Amino acid sequence: MDATKKQTKNWALVAVMLGAFISLLDTTIVNVALPDMIKSLHASSESIEWVISGYALAFGVILILAGRLGDKFGRKNMYMIGITLFLIMSITAGFAGSEASLITSRVIQGLAAGLFFPQINAIIMDIFKGEKLGQAFGILGAVIGIATAIGPLSGCLLIQAFGAENGWRYVFFVNIPFVILTLILAFFFLPKRSVKQEKVGFDFLGVLLLTIALLLLLYPLISSGANNFKLYDFILMLCSIPFFFLLYKWSVREVNQGKNPLISPHLLKNKEFVSGMILSLVYFAAFTSIFFVFSLTWQTGFDRSAIISGLAVSPFALGSMIAAANSNRFASKMGRKLLVVGLLLVASGLALTSLIFSGQSGAFSPWLTAIPLLIAGIGSGLIISPLNSFTLSTVAGTERGGASGMFNTAQRVGSSFGIAIVGSVFFRVLGNSTAHSKALAFSHSLQVSMYVNIFLLLLCLILVFRLPKKTHS
Repeated sequence: MDATKKQTKNWALVAVMLGAFISLLDTTIVNVALPDMIKSLHASSESIEWVISGYALAFGVILILAGRLGDKFGRKNMYMIGITLFLIMSITAGFAGSEASLITSRVIQGLAAGLFFPQINAIIMDIFKGEKLGQAFGILGAVIGIATAIGPLSGCLLIQAFGAENGWRYVFFVNIPFVILTLILAFFFLPKRSVKQEKVGFDFLGVLLLTIALLLLLYPLISSGANNFKLYDFILMLCSIPFFFLLYKWSVREVNQGKNPLISPHLLKNKEFVSGMILSLVYFAAFTSIFFVFSLTWQTGFDRSAIISGLAVSPFALGSMIAAANSNRFASKMGRKLLVVGLLLVASGLALTSLIFSGQSGAFSPWLTAIPLLIAGIGSGLIISPLNSFTLSTVAGTERGGASGMFNTAQRVGSSFGIAIVGSVFFRVLGNSTAHSKALAFSHSLQVSMYVNIFLLLLCLILVFRLPKKTHS
């Protein structure tokens, strides 16, 4: 009986890991296919960028709502609905005959990913306890690192395999077998909703206020691009503040009347949870922007192929995968000190990478940055999964879906901020560079971007000490 139960839990874990993998893979795999989409669909570069921006925006906006829907209607139900919609939109995106139909499919696909993604953390916490919970989060951390890092390389390999004219369609078609397998495993092995989840209410005004606030915050960051941020975008972001404030006041009012608001004020009073959420935001601002500037430098600055660019960052993915898979063992002994070690490794790895770039006047072998990026990857693997465990373990069962949505939203906001900030520095230095060669200009701008990353990572150290000393279920 125990062996069967253990096997069921393991297959359930595979089901949610597949969901995490495909949703994050789709945030980066499409990037390298944009030029071929423009040619094939006779689209403008400005509009086709919404294939990426629309997905990211829809993904980020719905996360918190999706988490609460999981609390109310059952995590398995919302997970399967989101996965099914993701499958349909992958097919329609692959068969798209115009830029409008492709962008529409991607926006809905982003909503679908945002619908099922918050259920992942909550499901993991529902079915695992103690040491097993930490191990599960360790695997999730490895999946996040791998999916984020191999996206561009996977997209390039698919385009080369199936040709420039229609190869971009297989960037979407590749989801189909993974999603079908995910659906089958989820149907048979994910636990059904508990009785407690049925008591969760639904907050329509809270949904409206949150949606407006997140759109005002995320739209300028995602749509303007790293090199096109204007005063108008900054004003829009400032306009999100009163809506967040109104949402908080409304949530307090709902609680005082004995109701269940979309955003629980109790969560916002949980200092450990809020500290972990802010730490996650700042870390992801540094973490995801690494791949943005590194890939751009190799492809545009050094005129290397997307495959070489993808292979150049693969040591980071390898280090992250190995470290994340073993992070629970270290976390149980070191507590939050492990996060300090991880942050210092990431900062050291990036500093070494930056020094290597500073000593080069043009293209060089990716092998020179392999060890520093491996060190940074190991550090990242020691951070992501323990951070999940430290933060979400402070939340009660009936609030796990909403808390997971808030935690994931912080990561998406952090990613958007990171790319906007680091990318803006990157393009500004590149534009003002007096270097004689384009490669040298990119090299210099990459160094500045990495210094920004190092600053953000060191800032994270201040927040680490607000977290609990040990993980607990």
